[in-house]
Amino acid sequence: MTGFTSDGAVYGLGIMNTPIANLWSALNDETRQAQYTAVAHSELIAGERCEEGRKIFQYLEIPVPFVSNRWWIGLPRGNARLMRDSGGAVRELTFSSSVDKSLVTSASAKPLMEAGEPIGYSKGAWFLVALDARTTWTEYHAWSDPGNGIPGGVASRIAPKGVRENFAALTKFANEGNPSCPIR
Repeated sequence: MTGFTSDGAVYGLGIMNTPIANLWSALNDETRQAQYTAVAHSELIAGERCEEGRKIFQYLEIPVPFVSNRWWIGLPRGNARLMRDSGGAVRELTFSSSVDKSLVTSASAKPLMEAGEPIGYSKGAWFLVALDARTTWTEYHAWSDPGNGIPGGVASRIAPKGVRENFAALTKFANEGNPSCPIR
């Protein structure tokens, strides 16, 4: 797996030792990803778990002194046509973010939102291709602004390590964590 940055974007490419359906299930099970990824809290705030149109409140604890933790609302969207037309062998999950405080109404998310800072924005995609029954070619790219108080230089040095760690965490979740989204 490789992670690198370029012009404010972060990229990751690699072969993951997990079937594409398991990886897809893990990517769409954001409410349980916090047990495996750097995200400290993740909860569904609108829509149905694992389904199109869902909104997920996410909170990241920043391990840097004097830098506030960050929150955002994830807006994932699957490419159903690509998945259908490829017989499930090729899949794409795009995402964007919102920091609209009015969307956050849960009792557990509100204090986290008040304790942290909103990110500026985040958008990107996961692109998956089944190489065989057990391995998946994975591409990831994202553009993000971590928000107030995090210099661009610090963010660009941390991002490649974060991509590598995220690939490893999602592979572990897909293989060992029993994602609760339907395997399809």
